[in-house]
Amino acid sequence: MKFKRTFLAALLVFVIGAGVAPAATGEYVLKGDQVYRTVKGKMKLLEDVSIERADTDAGPWAWFLADPEAPGQKGTKLGLRFFRGKDGKPAGFLPMEEGAASFCSVTFSPSGDKLLVSWGGLPVKHLTLFFIDRNKGFLEKASFETAEPPFWIDNKRFAFSTVDSDKGPRVEGMFDLWWCTIKIHDCETGKTTVIREATATKNYALNGYNRETGALDITESFVKNAKDWEDEDKIDDRELSVPVPLTR
Repeated sequence: MKFKRTFLAALLVFVIGAGVAPAATGEYVLKGDQVYRTVKGKMKLLEDVSIERADTDAGPWAWFLADPEAPGQKGTKLGLRFFRGKDGKPAGFLPMEEGAASFCSVTFSPSGDKLLVSWGGLPVKHLTLFFIDRNKGFLEKASFETAEPPFWIDNKRFAFSTVDSDKGPRVEGMFDLWWCTIKIHDCETGKTTVIREATATKNYALNGYNRETGALDITESFVKNAKDWEDEDKIDDRELSVPVPLTR
């Protein structure tokens, strides 16, 4: 069974630079923890807007989900609005398709020059890696089908769980049980390394990255025979701490 991906309606539209023109009608402005929208020359406060933030080596980032169905946002495009720096300058827009936005998560690299965007419901999500360039904006570099959220290891590597959608679920009708493999992607080389590979009797879930030990926290699910996946009582789990390979 082939998994049908949920794609973005369009690529990132961005505004990254030192200068920002005065807000035009329909544009958004971030002031502290509040978002305003310019309407007929006046800035109106948007109620119940949830601001997400990330502190990076390149400075702070902030973003929120713009929703045409929310109060005060009629006529806007559905998607994520980004702001950058302490002054919260507009720094990008990520359009979303209906049904995908509520399952979207954003993760910046510690350096603040790379971005991971995950969207889609269970069991398979779509993960996209972007490089952030002040002149060229957000540049798509790679994409993957994943299960759990990714975790940055350092400024150039992140760990994630891939889903083999070509194989479909292990058991027909059990859409929360797919072939999941743990991998690490190197953004500089473009190389993806397998850390724990799914087999007919083993499956893996990524739970986190322990910076103190330099190891990935992984759950290994296993059965004696492949047909045992059909019986939850025959599935066992164990927690693994797997050291992250050193870079050359």
